[in-house]
Amino acid sequence: MVTKDLVSIVVPVYNSARYLARCIDSLCSQSYPYLEIILVDDGSQDNSLTIAQQAAGSDPRIQVIHQENRGAAGARNAGMERMSGRWLLLIDADDYIHPDMTRDLLKAARACQAQAAICGFERVYGGGRESGGDEAEARSEVHALAGPAWAGSLHEFSEELLLLLFRNLMLRTQSNKLYQTEVIRKHQIRYPVGFSINEDIWFCVRYLTFCRRIACIPGSYLYYWQNEGGESLIGRYHPEGVESCFLLLSAMDGLLQAARSSKKIRLEMDNEMLFHLCGFAGHSYSKSGKTTKECLEEIRSLAEREELQALLSRIRPKGLKNQTACFLLKHRWCRVYHWLCMGLYGRWRPGRAKRLGQAAQISQVFQKTAWKFDRKDENQGQEAFVMAETEKESQVMVSISCITFNHEPYIARALDSFLMQKTSFPFEILVYDDASTDRTQEIIREYERNYPDVIKPYYQTENQYSKGKYNVEGFYNYPRAKGKYIAMCDGDDYWIDEKKLQMQVDYMEAHPECAMCLHSARIETVETAIQPLHIRPYRKNRCIPAEQVIDKASNYPTASLVFPAKYIRDLQDYYYVSPVGDIPIQIHMASKGTVYYMDREMSVYRQGVSVSWSALMKQGDYKQNLIDHHNAMKVMYRGFSQETGGKYDGSIQRACRRMDFLTLINVKEYDEALSPSYRSFYRELDWRTRFFIRFERMAPGLYRGLRKLVFGKDRC
Repeated sequence: MVTKDLVSIVVPVYNSARYLARCIDSLCSQSYPYLEIILVDDGSQDNSLTIAQQAAGSDPRIQVIHQENRGAAGARNAGMERMSGRWLLLIDADDYIHPDMTRDLLKAARACQAQAAICGFERVYGGGRESGGDEAEARSEVHALAGPAWAGSLHEFSEELLLLLFRNLMLRTQSNKLYQTEVIRKHQIRYPVGFSINEDIWFCVRYLTFCRRIACIPGSYLYYWQNEGGESLIGRYHPEGVESCFLLLSAMDGLLQAARSSKKIRLEMDNEMLFHLCGFAGHSYSKSGKTTKECLEEIRSLAEREELQALLSRIRPKGLKNQTACFLLKHRWCRVYHWLCMGLYGRWRPGRAKRLGQAAQISQVFQKTAWKFDRKDENQGQEAFVMAETEKESQVMVSISCITFNHEPYIARALDSFLMQKTSFPFEILVYDDASTDRTQEIIREYERNYPDVIKPYYQTENQYSKGKYNVEGFYNYPRAKGKYIAMCDGDDYWIDEKKLQMQVDYMEAHPECAMCLHSARIETVETAIQPLHIRPYRKNRCIPAEQVIDKASNYPTASLVFPAKYIRDLQDYYYVSPVGDIPIQIHMASKGTVYYMDREMSVYRQGVSVSWSALMKQGDYKQNLIDHHNAMKVMYRGFSQETGGKYDGSIQRACRRMDFLTLINVKEYDEALSPSYRSFYRELDWRTRFFIRFERMAPGLYRGLRKLVFGKDRC
């Protein structure tokens, strides 16, 4: 082996069992053989460490480092401390690379005596490319250099390629570059600890600052794995997001200065940096739970930053957004900029600020907990963010109950959303499949193999719903739950807040009298429809009296419910014969203690799924199906009345009247629905629903015509 040509490949690993073997295979299959593969297990809770150790046993080029969880930056830094090669590749555990990537990058670097070589990459969704080179059907996005290979000095790079590679994302990932380890050691370049965003591009920019020559080759060699439908990392809220932009701004200034970049390039990059920074500042308005006042204070603090004012003093802003931001922040017209942000990022809508406003109280809960933040693995939404247990047999705190049937397109997203939860306690995932006829069970089995200690499935061989067992949780999930609490989520819904479980459990632990905790949700529709986009029963955090739980103007999202497991032991017959399971659980819990609502959007409810309850109701005689359903629900309410000794009969009677009203609305019998006897229920509908009811009632022909024009079908 020629030591000077040894290439070190550092791979940070955290709960990556699902993808790690594929990544390792792609590294071991490189056509360039002189490799040192360093797998840094960052305290994984799944069997990632076992997979890494087995790979090391079969290939002497592989070495494994095991450490307590320190995040992506800490893992990469640990790997770079151990590397002994002349060159370095930084590959993430869920990505994989072309067999010739090392060879071709090294060849380009040698040919032009460059300290860095850059190649293109593909974002691969769904099936992607399997190791071995065969391609499967997949949607991909290619980010690669057009035209022939390029090589030049740092100055030439800044003039010809810097902006192009920044805008097409090739500069923003560390994994498509070959680095010279001498440069890293000489200038002590390490990943900044404490940042979960922008740290990768910061490392790249910082490294390129010290390069004399750079090479770029066409073609995509890195396969950057994406979870289909998953939310991107940059689209999430990061408390350190704005600070990371200033870190990047400083590094970019250093690069432009070292490259002796022209004024034109500097001005263009200044615009990119301002746009980037303002985007992250806007996340406080649309993606955090901060109050309007807190957002305004952040803008004021931003405007006072010396780094920002220096940028604003030299920039020639391009585009309306940058021009507006530059003028207002430069003159410190913070309140005007604040109001524009509320409009631009969606908080201008009435009630939007209040919906997010109570999170300041909630944040005090999770600020007391030492979270272990992950790395780019967050981008996939695939990994379990469970805190390390002090003992393997420690008590499970939450049992997640998930019911599935023919949820092939959705179940992976649901399971990923459970696994991404950041908690200070162990949880288990109880998945019950009611004899699906598609690939749902196959997908669940794959997750079971990857997370055997967390995911505990029950595979039914004969559909129980068709036999009249509507509430299968009570038969198959609740009896095997080991948790102190139970959280519900159907297989076609999913969670969108990684702190959801922790926040709800923290509240219930601090309030032992609480028998149920819930929150608001976002609605996603399979088909376009005229409807609200959120399920938001109330406008602020609050305790809900039992009477309001029984008779409520808005449904509670099933995927939001968390309640103590001890209260399911005395479920009565009315629960088991009810046509739905969430309503009897809600009223049962309301009779056991207080109910608390968090005004925070932490789950998604999917509408229009072909096997959902609402879709099944529309098959055949819709009106008769609704009547039959509501009659069965009235039987359920009578059973609850008997259990509680008639204590809530007034609320039960009103809830039954509300069901009659909703039946009339759903089957479009508006004249009767708008009669004086139902007027109070009508007034509780949101303004949007009332508007369309009135519109359709007054001009049915025009309404149907416009509906067909907009949606291309009669029913929407």
